[in-house]
Order: sequence, then structure tokens, then C-alpha cells
Amino acid sequence: MTTPKLSAKIMATYKERFDSPQIYVNTPGRANIIGEHTDYNHGLVLPFAIEQSICMAIGRNSLKKLRLVALDLGEDFEIDLIDVSFSQDNWSRYFKNALVAMGHNTADGIDVVFGGNIPHGGGVSSSSAITCGFIAGINYLFDYEHTVDYMIQLASQAENGIGLNGGTMDQTAIFKGEKGKAMVIDFQDFSVTKYSLLSEDYRFYLFNSGQKHNLVETEYNVRRETCDSAVRQVRAIDPRVETLRQMTASHIANIVVGETAKKRCTHVIEENDRVRSAAIALSAGNMSDLGPLMNQSHLSLSQNFEVSTSEIDYLVSQSMKIKNLLGARIMGGGFGGCTINLVKGELADSDISELKSNYHTKTNHRLSIMEVSPSDGVTVERL
Repeated sequence: MTTPKLSAKIMATYKERFDSPQIYVNTPGRANIIGEHTDYNHGLVLPFAIEQSICMAIGRNSLKKLRLVALDLGEDFEIDLIDVSFSQDNWSRYFKNALVAMGHNTADGIDVVFGGNIPHGGGVSSSSAITCGFIAGINYLFDYEHTVDYMIQLASQAENGIGLNGGTMDQTAIFKGEKGKAMVIDFQDFSVTKYSLLSEDYRFYLFNSGQKHNLVETEYNVRRETCDSAVRQVRAIDPRVETLRQMTASHIANIVVGETAKKRCTHVIEENDRVRSAAIALSAGNMSDLGPLMNQSHLSLSQNFEVSTSEIDYLVSQSMKIKNLLGARIMGGGFGGCTINLVKGELADSDISELKSNYHTKTNHRLSIMEVSPSDGVTVERL
């Protein structure tokens, strides 16, 4: 969660700028142990909500305006709600697009002050946290009574409105997170199975590369279209195949056209198998078995799906030199951001210092490190 100091600042700023808020929303970010670029291919993922979060104080106004204050950025916007449409402009788009997706057309306006401790552009779903938190808050404030599953879909629609053709892993983890547990989400039937991560012997750390990414401006959507195109090729020959999840190595070898497309499909199929193996390891309490699976995932994301960068690859290779670090891989959509790392015990200060120094010397980026642990999903409190 955000610190009491930040929460107090959010509340004080709201009262100074507007009046008294009616609700307070805490929305976690998301870490993903394994299962990348599989969600929009009807596959499997293994994420968890994290303690780092975005918090919002929200209330109504009678001005028919959306008034936003971003504490972390020192910026604010005032937007007329009479004619709001999907937008790709600046951070206010997350709020505007959420209202469009919800079909919010009440005469009441909305005031929001927000801040948090989720790294922006780090692959930890800061944008999804904003979108999900705002939708959950508006759902509560205006008594829409939408279900959690419906709000997940609304949040995905809102983010698609900014030009990102993503899946719903982030939104599902953010809404359905549970303290002490990771979840396998099966995007074939949208089922969620939770696994305990309560172990004092193992910890997850995020290494923020400092290489910020904007998935709308990268080749994220190209990767999805390549996968969709491959499915269409296979379905034309084998009508039983409706998703990449249902494709086999034989389909890839004999039907899919082009080495690049073959590599993309191979990653997805093998990544699903890695998630299954990870779930088996967690069921048996064998946390250490996750390490090799994470390493295999990174290699595939780098070489088959090609969403890593030279900086991230260097960071992973250097991280693996730490004796009690068992696994490391790029996390999120790719093209920068964070790596997720499984450590037995704790990271030593000397290892952290050496890693930061070597990484900065090589890339000129400054590395930041934070421990993450499974947290509860979105919470809304009436004030």
C-alpha cells in the first residue's frame, strides 16, 4: 500500500482543492511470475497483486467536469464531461477512457486526487492500476453495481481505447488479488486458481531497468497481430483450431508461414507449459523450481518473442551472477521496464551495489530495486 504520509497528502490536497472526498480507493500494481504474452492468446499466466499501489480520493461535483490532480507529477486537468470520447492524450486518458467505457453520462461531475508508489513505465501496470481503481471508485460512488468480472472487461476496453490491443491479465490480477497468494488465470475459460506464496525462505524482487516503455509506441500490437494471423492460417487448414492455445508444434512447423511467426507461436505454446509446471511446483511447495522456468521464459521472450532489449538482457545476465538469485526474466509487455527475480533469502547489500554499478556503467541507466509480495486487490472505502 502507499505510505500513510502519501495518503494524508492526498486527503489534504483534495480538501484544499475541492471539498471533502466521498470515497478512497487503493489499487495495487501487478507482478507476474511467469506467463507473458499468453493472455491475449487464450493462454495461462501466473501473476499476483503487489503491495505498491495507486490511491485516489474521489468525490462528486456539480460542474459537469472531471477535475484531476496527479500529486506525483504535479499536474492537473479540468475536462468537460458533456462530450468525452476515447483519447490517446497524456495521462488524463486513463480517466476519460474509463468513463467512456462505462457509459457514464450523469450530470454529476467528478473530482480526483491521486498518487502512488508504483514505478511508471516499469511494466508493473501503473496504468491498469489507475484505470481499474477509477472504475471501481465510480462503480461504488454512483451505485452502478457492476460485477468484478464486468469491471475487468470495462478496464480492458478503456485501455484498448488508448491504442493498446492488450489482454486482461493485469486487470484480473488487480481486481482479484489476495494477500499471500498468486493466481493462475486461464484465459480459455477465465477461471482463477490461487496458490500460496507464503514462504519466508524465498522473495521476489523487481529490478527496474530505468528503461521506460510505452507499449502503445512499441511493437506490442504487432506481436498480437502476428499471433492472430498465424491462428487464421492454421484455422483455414484445420477448422478445429480457434486459438493459439489449441495449436500444436506440428501446426507451427507445417502450416504457419515465416520463421518470425513460427518463433512467436512457439513462445506462446511453450510459455503455457511453463505456467503449468510453475503451478505444479507451487502446489508441491517447491518454490525453487520456479527459478529455471523463469530463466527459460526470459530466453524465449528475448529470442523467440523478441520483446527484450540489450539493456534488459545484460541486466538478467548480471543478475544471474548473484549466488542466491534463482531466476530472472523480463516482466510485462516488454521493450524495457522491470525484471522479476526469485531470490532465496534476501539480496545482500554488496550484491545490490555491484549490480547497480555494473548496470549503470554498461547502460547509463540507474537501476532501482524493490521487493514485492502478494497483496489484496482493489479496495474502496466510503468516507
